[in-house]
Amino acid sequence: MTRVGRALCLAELRERTRDRWVLVISILFALLASAVSLYGRSASSAAGSLTGPSLVTLASLFVPLVALALGYDAIVGERERNTLGLLLSLPVSRSEVVLAKFVGRGLALTIAVLVGLGAAMLLAGEGESQTLASLIGPTLLLGWAFVSIGMLVSTVAPRQSIATSLVVVLWFLLVFFYDLGLLGLLVATDGEIPQGTVQALVLANPAGLYRLQLVESLSGTQALSDLGLTSSLPGWQTVGLLWTAWILGPLSLSALVLSRGKAFR
Repeated sequence: MTRVGRALCLAELRERTRDRWVLVISILFALLASAVSLYGRSASSAAGSLTGPSLVTLASLFVPLVALALGYDAIVGERERNTLGLLLSLPVSRSEVVLAKFVGRGLALTIAVLVGLGAAMLLAGEGESQTLASLIGPTLLLGWAFVSIGMLVSTVAPRQSIATSLVVVLWFLLVFFYDLGLLGLLVATDGEIPQGTVQALVLANPAGLYRLQLVESLSGTQALSDLGLTSSLPGWQTVGLLWTAWILGPLSLSALVLSRGKAFR
């Protein structure tokens, strides 16, 4: 990345860390994560073992919301402020503009996740901190994937108000209604859908991939059997490719749309 690109990264990071909406959600995530950790520390051993899975559920709700809030105005916000043309006139390629905005906003998300999970680790009971530390990597991948999705929405949306509506709809669809749709499909077909198809549909959603990856990591393959999945997750190479596709795929599309000038419409 060029010097101008690095300067754009730092500018994005500074601006995002001052965003009140992002700060409110991040602080709320940290407080709730701390509360879950404190409850697990004070509860019985059986209840305390649920601290990790509870934080997975909490992170799967809040981290995508923070990430989409970080990414939704990356391009469309510049357009509405009439600064996009000035930004693209700098000695930097359009792909590097997209990358710089992603890196700066991704760093802001990284800080929010580290603060939230770090607070939970500090308040965790004995032996729980290492378990909670294992959540950091997958949680960051989940957040970066949704930042990338938010930036794609920002690139194709004609106005910031439309981008806001689209990311809210995407959050509900991917985080809430996707799993309900799969459950409804299983009920409608009386469970006759092949297990491989069900697993592929779950893994096609970054939130579903995150949940299943950590359920297997924290509770073992037996937990997947309890959820009705008789097959284990694919190997780490396949999981890594899925995360790479979810992060780089929308980001590449954003760069392609911007390079063709369609972001000016």
